[in-house]
Amino acid sequence: MSDIPEAEAARLLAGAANGSLLPDTFAGRTVAGGLRTAEADAAAREAGLPLADWLAERTGRPVLRRTIPLYANINRALRTRTPRAAADTARQAIAAGSATVKVAPFDGLTGADRITRGLDIARAVREAIGPESILLLDAHHLLTVNQIMLHAAAFNDLRLGWLEDAVHLDDIEGLRRVRAEIEAPLAGGEFAATPDQVLPALRSGALDILMPDVKHAGGPLRVLLLAALAAEHGVAVSPHNPSGPVATAASAHVSALLPPGGPPLEFMFGEVPWRGTTVTPPEPMTGATYELRPEPGIGITPRTTER
Repeated sequence: MSDIPEAEAARLLAGAANGSLLPDTFAGRTVAGGLRTAEADAAAREAGLPLADWLAERTGRPVLRRTIPLYANINRALRTRTPRAAADTARQAIAAGSATVKVAPFDGLTGADRITRGLDIARAVREAIGPESILLLDAHHLLTVNQIMLHAAAFNDLRLGWLEDAVHLDDIEGLRRVRAEIEAPLAGGEFAATPDQVLPALRSGALDILMPDVKHAGGPLRVLLLAALAAEHGVAVSPHNPSGPVATAASAHVSALLPPGGPPLEFMFGEVPWRGTTVTPPEPMTGATYELRPEPGIGITPRTTER
């Protein structure tokens, strides 16, 4: 249950097991997302289908691909917030096979110079990965629109593949201002769960990539609902997925129903060394792709043994 205290998640799960409605809060929606994902996996296993094929039957959307391109989010692999550390980690991601790297350079920084220090980190990553690789930048809503406008030239010099969470989706004027000055697609929507939360931004023409998350949106079917709305407005979809193997597997199966040629799926690079010990069989991925397994459901099972 990403970003939710374990005790809070346990309390909500116990309530749901006893028939209580989950609250319409971030924690409640995320617990619901975990439950809906587990239910979809169980239903697909019972039907003897990979989750992607089960989703295709449920939605009428075809499975369009079974090899899912990935990009490397290096943010949690950074133990220190310095340009050198970020550059070293980015080079490791490229060496592991990634062609696209994402960093959130303003995380963990405080003070009036946050934006300049963060841009120094972003520049170091750009230099480390070279001009042929794609750099994605996540602002995590830590900057104001005015700050972004003031440093627009520096952002543009980074030649970004996208700028994520620069402005909240309900700030349409802010989205349009940033979109007019930043020479990169704008991405966002990782906490969106309902059409009402995304439609204003989709209709504005200022959002280029919608990023629903299977955890926070309410499971795979809800992500596909939001993706269909995005497609109606000419907006691409890249599921938000700074997650472990189970959510990554579910997100990969969802991505199988999204158009080929769109943005890659997020993969959390280098966060912990023991990631591969948590599921069986091993995650079917390289540094650049996730190959859907043919087994029913998400194709992997969490291990119950101690690490």
